[in-house]
This record gives sequence, C-alpha cells and structure tokens, in this order.
Amino acid sequence: MGESRAYRLEPGEPLPEGIARIARGRIDHAVDELRGNTDSTSEQAVHEARKDMKKLRALLRLARGELGERTYARENACFRDAARELAGARDADVMLATLDALELPEGLGWELRRRIQDGHSEQRSGGREAAARGAVAILEEARARIHDWPLERDSFAALSEGLERTYRRGRREFRAARAEGGIEALHEWRKRVKQLWYHASLLKCAWPPVMTAFAGEAHDLSDRLGDDHDFAMLAGWAAEHVGHEPELVEAVEDHRTRLQNEAFALGGRLYAEKPSAYVRRIETLWDAGRARVRAP
Repeated sequence: MGESRAYRLEPGEPLPEGIARIARGRIDHAVDELRGNTDSTSEQAVHEARKDMKKLRALLRLARGELGERTYARENACFRDAARELAGARDADVMLATLDALELPEGLGWELRRRIQDGHSEQRSGGREAAARGAVAILEEARARIHDWPLERDSFAALSEGLERTYRRGRREFRAARAEGGIEALHEWRKRVKQLWYHASLLKCAWPPVMTAFAGEAHDLSDRLGDDHDFAMLAGWAAEHVGHEPELVEAVEDHRTRLQNEAFALGGRLYAEKPSAYVRRIETLWDAGRARVRAP
C-alpha cells in the first residue's frame, strides 16, 4: 500500500516524517490531476491543483521555524510560481461560476458569459494544457528536494513559530479588513484565513473534535471571503469590458454586503484570542494527544 496522502499529521507520527509525507502527497495529487490521471475534468483538475499549491504553502508556513528562512523562501516561491502557471486558466472558470450565482436577466447574463468566454478562449483551450505542463515540471523538481529539507525536531516547538506568526498576521488583517472594507484588505485577510483553516486541518490529531470544529469554522469563513472576492472581480472585469450595468452592480453589492457581514461575525470568534494564548492552547492539546497515543 502506498504512502498516505492525507493532509493531516497522524497521531504518534514523527513530525519530520509527517511534514515530508504531506508535502509529497500534495505534490503527487497535483501532478496526477494535471496529467489527467483522475476523473476530474480539465477545469476541475486545475482547481484541485491550485488548492494543493495553497495547502503546500500553508504547510511551509506551519513548519517555517524548522525549515529556516532560506528553505522556506525557496519552496514558497516554487509553489507560488506553480500556482501562477495555472492562474489564467482558472480565472475564466471562476467568473463563469460566479456569474451563474447572480441570476441576472437572461439578456445581460448571456452577453457577459459570451464576453468572458471570448476573452479567455486561449486559456480555456491549448493554454490550459501548456500551463499544466509548466506546473508539473516545477512540482517534480520540488519533490526531489524534499529529502533535503532540514526537518529534525519531533516536538511542537518545530511548529509553534509558524503557527503563531500566521495567527498573528490573520488577526491583524481581520482588523484591517473590518476597518477599511476594501477589496484588497479583504483579499489579504482571506489568504490568512485559508492558512488558518489548513493549519487546523493539519493539527486535527491534537484533539479531533475540537480541531475539526475549528477547521470547519475557518473553512466557512474562507468560503465567504472567497465568494466576496469573486463577486468583486467579476464586477471589475465587467465594468472594464462591458461598461456600467446597474443590475449587475446592484446584485453584486447585495451579495457582498451579506457575505461580509457573515464573515466579520465569524472572524470575531476565530480571532478572539491573543496569538500567544492561541498557540499555548493548541500546544496543550498537542501534548495531551501525543501523551495519549504513547501511553501503554
């Protein structure tokens, strides 16, 4: 039986081995998707591979204190570049799905769909395959380097710095987004929320019921912020390529107001703790979980 690709640290698993296993698993999954070795459509494959890039970068951030800045910066840039290879192919798919969610009058909706498809025809055909090949090449080189990652400590200390850094920045971005409300501020907060979600997913073994619930809340928040961003991007693209459409603007604003209200309520709960207190709580759960596994 092959090595597990599960995106989580397993109870009792040595931490260095777990981090390396998870990294290989996400790379292998992304490569399988992009090479057509799954049941996914080409659009789904790009979406799945981009998710893998985000999960890999979140893993790097969690282990940043152990990896060191040089290794972290190199691999983070690598997975960022792989995701960028696929970005153009994904943009049109997202806009079309977002357009469907608006339920616009038939004439306006049809015209926008036609413009989006025409404007991204290259990315949605041969460009998608070329992007996939480029991303696979980057990922295969990265996989070969994993055995050289400086992973040594089998203790929570290997994770605490990255965990606290990510939570602290997310808390700061939450406050900025709530104060400013601009597209860029909300987008920056969304990136930190996604990392919070992935970190909670990686650490579920600390106490599965608690960490699963926390990860679920972070996932819900990430979805709301992601939908808000997609609506904003669609409206911006339409204004540039089609012109001002009052019905589109009104529909987008209605959706965004609801999503942001829900997001700020969720954010207030998830970022209620001080970063140091958050990390101490997770460490307590981690240590207790490890002690339970190792008990005779």
